[in-house]
Amino acid sequence: MARSEEQFKKIRDQRYEEISNAALKIFARKGFAGTKISDITSSINLSHGLLYHYFKSKEEIYVALITNVLELFSQAVEEAESNNGTPYGKLRWLTELTFKGDFDVALDRHMLLMEAMQADFLSQDIKEQIIDQYTTALKGIGRIIAEGQQTGLFRDGDEMELAAYYISLSQGITLWNAKGLYPIRVSADMVLDPLMKRG
Repeated sequence: MARSEEQFKKIRDQRYEEISNAALKIFARKGFAGTKISDITSSINLSHGLLYHYFKSKEEIYVALITNVLELFSQAVEEAESNNGTPYGKLRWLTELTFKGDFDVALDRHMLLMEAMQADFLSQDIKEQIIDQYTTALKGIGRIIAEGQQTGLFRDGDEMELAAYYISLSQGITLWNAKGLYPIRVSADMVLDPLMKRG
């Protein structure tokens, strides 16, 4: 029986996802320069020819992954902003979402993003797009913090600086837990504590 167009699309989407997941893991561990197309194809038993049906080059895979990571981050911040409730509740929701799910995937995404923001091999245009999208999400967190400052909940200070502290703490915990020395069971309240206004 012939496959329907819908079945072909489902198979294609699954294969795209499989390639993306494999590439994320390899790029995060080896970096862009250290990754070969054969590393990706051999990890999922895929021919080079078939991979090129989905992506034209190693750089295209890399940029697609970065775009996806930033879209997920932006969507999460937008959803947090639109949530009903207090600014604290919004950031608590975002923090819990950040540390929910597969830890290795979260670490891989973080490593990929950190390399991309400093990458010499990407065009200036792509780097500017990455920075703009990241900054847009950061501004969303800043707006939540500013809302909390207006109600006397969060400490005084530049909301973008405080947003950067918040993101840095979240990323730092992710990196710390990756070391496996003394894993931290993440508490959203502890992550948010530095933002709180005292007395």
